Amino acid sequence: MAVDEALLVSIGNAESLPVLRLYAWKPSCLSLGYAQTIADVDAARLAAHHVALVRRPTGGKAILHTDELTYSVIAPENEPRLTGGVLESYQRVSQALLSALRLLGIEAESKHSPAESIPQNGRNPVCFEVPSQYEITFAGKKLIGSAQARKKEGVLQHGD
Repeated sequence: MAVDEALLVSIGNAESLPVLRLYAWKPSCLSLGYAQTIADVDAARLAAHHVALVRRPTGGKAILHTDELTYSVIAPENEPRLTGGVLESYQRVSQALLSALRLLGIEAESKHSPAESIPQNGRNPVCFEVPSQYEITFAGKKLIGSAQARKKEGVLQHGD
């Protein structure tokens, strides 16, 4: 995630083109959203299982990164695929992810309105328990969760 932040700074300094980055996690890691409280974490249990802890530059709830592929899209705020509001750009990235999954033969879907989302338990600190607007689901379960940060340097969206 530090690489994603460094790329965002590089884009803000006009030293990099927009980036699509794919990566995996080794060792396993628990990432917290930027505003999530550390009180949600049992640090001793993480250490006992050799799981690292990081804070994401984007929001959202805790994610245990083990055997998944993480993507990040990093670009200046004027990148046409990321312009507009958060939901507009989320929708564009969501449609691209859906297209890629369908090429792989996976008939996933994207929830488009809050009414379609599963009711959220506000005290649940785990990200993949509840899909948010424009996140990807398969067979009623969240398949790809995403989060976005808009900073003066540009836009960073990532997900698993």
